[in-house]
Amino acid sequence: MFEFYKYNNYFASAIMRIIGMKRFLIFIFLCFLVMSCKKTGTGNDGTDENILGDADFSMYVSLGNSLTAGVANGGLYQNMQMNSFPKLIAKQANVEDFEQPIMSGNGFSWKETDGRLSVGTDLSISFLPPGTENNRDLSRPFNNLGVPLITAEQMLTVTNSIAADSNHFVDKILRNSGRTLIEEALSLSPTLLTLWVGNNDLLEAASLGLASAESPYTPTEDFRDFLTEIINQLTSASNAPIFLGNVLDFTTLPYFTSLPSFVIDPETGVKTYLTGECEEGIRILTDSDLVLYWALPNYVSILENDLPIETALNDTLILDVTEKNEITDLIDEYNDTIMAAAAANANVFLVDIYQLFVEIANSGYIFGDVTYTTDLISFNPDGSIQLNLTQTLFSFDGLHPKEIGYAAIGNVFIEKINSTLSAQIPLITPSDL
Repeated sequence: MFEFYKYNNYFASAIMRIIGMKRFLIFIFLCFLVMSCKKTGTGNDGTDENILGDADFSMYVSLGNSLTAGVANGGLYQNMQMNSFPKLIAKQANVEDFEQPIMSGNGFSWKETDGRLSVGTDLSISFLPPGTENNRDLSRPFNNLGVPLITAEQMLTVTNSIAADSNHFVDKILRNSGRTLIEEALSLSPTLLTLWVGNNDLLEAASLGLASAESPYTPTEDFRDFLTEIINQLTSASNAPIFLGNVLDFTTLPYFTSLPSFVIDPETGVKTYLTGECEEGIRILTDSDLVLYWALPNYVSILENDLPIETALNDTLILDVTEKNEITDLIDEYNDTIMAAAAANANVFLVDIYQLFVEIANSGYIFGDVTYTTDLISFNPDGSIQLNLTQTLFSFDGLHPKEIGYAAIGNVFIEKINSTLSAQIPLITPSDL
């Protein structure tokens, strides 16, 4: 240690003689800035702290679908985008320039002519007027490249909305760049990537009860090929670590679990099971069949005796037990594929979103002093429905989280980044939302 000090003291004296005391002090100050800026961020309390470890967030890029974009209440809109999980991660890592395709006002739903949805006091579902694009003229690609409705294959192949089954979000996010989403991400020369792909390859089909020929799911073998190519393209053009999320069991989300397959007579307490179009035809439903969230108006009409109880719910409103088992088997197969992809590449790290939502479904999620659950709808003693707005993790659409749900997802990613890259990025707390 002493020899090191003597050598540096001699070196400093020589420099001082050459450039003079004043310039020497400036030289030392600039060197200090360069050395201290590499892995140091400003903490939430305003103090400097070394939180990033080996994580380089100088160009953080996030690829995914609606759950990455920050969709809630059936739309992509600014108030929720500010709490998308990539934005929250960037905030905790003190990233100052993290750009998202901001949709002001009510934003946009799946239809470009509609904004986010609204649920009335009578439980009617409607869509609000659309908003506007707030920063379409940004001179570079967005950091958050989450595109609602996008599939794994489309990440690799589409450059415009027409090629993506008229998905207008593709044009809003790629903005006629002529690049695919993967190419758009690589054009930024990313230093750290989060990638969450696969949910949309199954979810749209499941959300329509596996009844729409226009919305098929992606076979496991095809998904494996698409994911392999996504990772190959990313890793061959970039050394950035990739934090890869797996597929959650969305059959545990409110869209699939909110409505029971029966109604209860408020006077007698007797259950009467509904009738629905199932895989094997029209039959009386059981506890194992799922009545989907978009059946809410029909369900309310049955409760209020506007519809006879034996009226069969359309196949698109039912995920029967056979169909549910088919979907959960596919989720397991997808996750085996994702796990294998991470294991096969030293630069890809698995983030277990599936396990997070298993725990949430079983015991809720503690955030601050409150335990939040997947319960979006509950039933009063008289059998009437009420919305649980204060302690649910989910928004009105039953599929996408509220701010707290996105914080839960962001924290799982942060935990993996910290453990993998020797970082100490603070977890998201209520005060960060």
